Amino acid sequence: MGESKSRGEQAEIRTTLASLASTSGSSKGETAVTAKRDVFKKIINYITIGIDMSSMFMQVMTCAVSSGEDIVLKKMLYLYICTYAQSNPDLTLLTINLLTKDCKDQDPTIRGLALRSLCQLRVANLVEYIMSPIQQGLQDAHPYVRRTAVMGVLKVYHLDKAAVLNAGMLETLQETMVQDKDAQVVANCISVLKQAGAAQMLVSRSLVIPLLNRIKEFSEWAQCQVLEAVSAYKPANEQEVFDIMNVLDDRLLHSNSAVVMATVKLFLHLTLTMPPTHQQVLERIKDPLQTLISRDHFETAYAVLAHFLLIAQRAPVLFSQIYTTFFCRQNEPSYIKTLKLEILTALADETNAYEIATELTEYVNDIDEQLAREAVKAVGRIAIEVQDVGGIVERLLGFLETGKSFVTAEAVIQIKDLLRRYPSIAEACLASVSSIAPEDVTEPEGRAAFIWILGEYGHNIQDAPYLLEPLGSSFADEPVPVRLALLAAVGKLFFKRPPECQRLLGTVLAAAMGDSNQDVHDRALLYYRLLQQSAKEAERVVGAPLPAISHFAEEQSPELRDRIFDEFNSLAVVLRAPSANFIQESHVSAADDALEAPAALPETPRAAAEVDEGSALLSSHEQEEALIDTSTSNGNSPGPSLVSTAGPAAVPTTSASAVDDLLGLSGGDFAMPVAATPAPPPTLSLEPRPVLTPAAFQASWGSLQPAARFSHPLPPSALAAIEANNHQDFCRRTGAVGIATMASGGVAPTFRFYMYAKPMGGPSMVLLEAIVDKSAGSASVTLKCEDAASVQPFAELFRRQLDAMAGVDTLGPALHSGWRMTKGGSQMGPTMI
Repeated sequence: MGESKSRGEQAEIRTTLASLASTSGSSKGETAVTAKRDVFKKIINYITIGIDMSSMFMQVMTCAVSSGEDIVLKKMLYLYICTYAQSNPDLTLLTINLLTKDCKDQDPTIRGLALRSLCQLRVANLVEYIMSPIQQGLQDAHPYVRRTAVMGVLKVYHLDKAAVLNAGMLETLQETMVQDKDAQVVANCISVLKQAGAAQMLVSRSLVIPLLNRIKEFSEWAQCQVLEAVSAYKPANEQEVFDIMNVLDDRLLHSNSAVVMATVKLFLHLTLTMPPTHQQVLERIKDPLQTLISRDHFETAYAVLAHFLLIAQRAPVLFSQIYTTFFCRQNEPSYIKTLKLEILTALADETNAYEIATELTEYVNDIDEQLAREAVKAVGRIAIEVQDVGGIVERLLGFLETGKSFVTAEAVIQIKDLLRRYPSIAEACLASVSSIAPEDVTEPEGRAAFIWILGEYGHNIQDAPYLLEPLGSSFADEPVPVRLALLAAVGKLFFKRPPECQRLLGTVLAAAMGDSNQDVHDRALLYYRLLQQSAKEAERVVGAPLPAISHFAEEQSPELRDRIFDEFNSLAVVLRAPSANFIQESHVSAADDALEAPAALPETPRAAAEVDEGSALLSSHEQEEALIDTSTSNGNSPGPSLVSTAGPAAVPTTSASAVDDLLGLSGGDFAMPVAATPAPPPTLSLEPRPVLTPAAFQASWGSLQPAARFSHPLPPSALAAIEANNHQDFCRRTGAVGIATMASGGVAPTFRFYMYAKPMGGPSMVLLEAIVDKSAGSASVTLKCEDAASVQPFAELFRRQLDAMAGVDTLGPALHSGWRMTKGGSQMGPTMI
């Protein structure tokens, strides 16, 4: 209904345009112009809401041309032409004469509008018609036309770079900057040259000096453009530097923050090679920056504070006496307060650290939890950076008694970092830390830090093993970071206090080696095998004291800060990263590579659940490329055995049973989780050479619903084996056990396999899609089958085939609960397997 109404209205507009095109005369003509404006407004409104009005191109042109010099109609006509220029280049060619004629109109407004519209056509074939009007516009007597012509050079440059360069337009703009009397024309020239990659044209003395002498004539935006351009200029001598700064000194007092920051950048960059003068500049810019910070425009204040932080990190001594400027105010938003705390931390030294820490201590009691956390972190950083000031560490230890769990957690984290930096102050901290109960530290990161302290300094904390015992009993309920920290702490404390930690270590090892998290499980196996081999070797690896660190990885390096300083007064300072990190073109993604590959399968989704089940699997061309010969896929040579036949590994120095007895792993309450032999996985016999045509596979796949979906982790060795030899090795291995391959393909890091198998005596085929994602390190598998009884046994069989590619022996469900074995035999894993 709506479409028919729209078509009817468009037909009415065509009729109106046709009748108005023939209208002329004086009074009657004025009425017609008003009517034409109304109908043009309707057309623009339709374009705005997304209705295609290009079909009435000729009627619009005829009606507008007959309207004489009415500027309102011309504006709407130019908008209409520019909207449909790219989609209708042939029709746009018809407008060239009209636009070029209007570029010579007596009214400068019409000349400028026509030239701007002409440059916005963005049709490559029409560039030759645009060059002449632009060159004439650059010489126009009216500044508006010249401004438009300058920006038109940039538009044509993006459309046809060679045409602009061959016509010498960039050199023309360089001359215009010096000769033109209109400040906005000069500013446009600077902007175009920078965006066209010709910034080197702006750094000559013959351009810089005239620009600086007339800096007050420019608008605020243009002043920023000029100052940015001049910042790349290298003065010939120090006297020239002083001359430039004298000319621009009043710009530091400008009401516009952008002009002030651009001037600050210029001053800092001009004096980088003049240390005494550079220090004077830093002193000079303190007051202007403080003025910008004190304003109520919080967004502007945040940007200025980000720049202030960068300067304070480079020269904290110069600003250490104005630290009170950065105390938080009640009405400031949290992002301002957080940044101020960082500045206070950077300014802290022996003269003001205690006063700053006193102020930060007040923030710890603030109702804003985020501010309180940041305040604790700031006090911790000050304690690390300014070690010689007394009272800072005591304030940090006092946070442990506030009764707020998040404050306690943050304080413990900072104390841990403090001990990593200065192990010598452990004696002053351990009494307060040991008075905390584990249940008082509820956050995972804080609990991990608390456990680390107990493990590293447990020989000086009398109750350390007993504080860790409740955590060992609830090992499985703790988050992964806490489990890892507990495993490391108990392992280290065992070698310091063996009698008290023997039982605890057995409990933690038993729980960790049965953990579903691979990191926890692998570390527990490492400790267990080290103990099997040699207690001294285990102590050397696990119980080695940690050296004091000089700096933390989270801290910005001086080199990175220098790179950011080079981009002063840009988003790089706010984001704290060089601009190349967030504006550089990204590398072509793997998905794009897969789409461009001629013989690749369709784009592979990240998860099997996202596959469109109703779509065709492969096109006919892709089937011809990806189909594997049945004799090859079924495999004529015997495949690898599911259980490794390699001999046992070398017997360790310490027997497994001795270690089990020592740690209480051999029986009783602390026996390892192998009391009962796991039930063998369901067995499934497959026909060695199943037969299925591609058409039948495609039809069955489209008609069946998924019977099972699962994701199986793959180690790097398995991924490499699957990728090798264009997937042929993997297909031959699966074919050896009766899983034939219908098609395979893909481009790294994603590969897709379509397979099928026929259970011995089963009523139907089992169809399979496996998506191997190398970047995720897993295989997403989808199974389809009419016989539900065959799904689970087949899934287990296919899992074992995936693991066999990495040389991993599998013993049923134990593999998927975290137990992993290698080709060397069972000696590589815990003895209970």
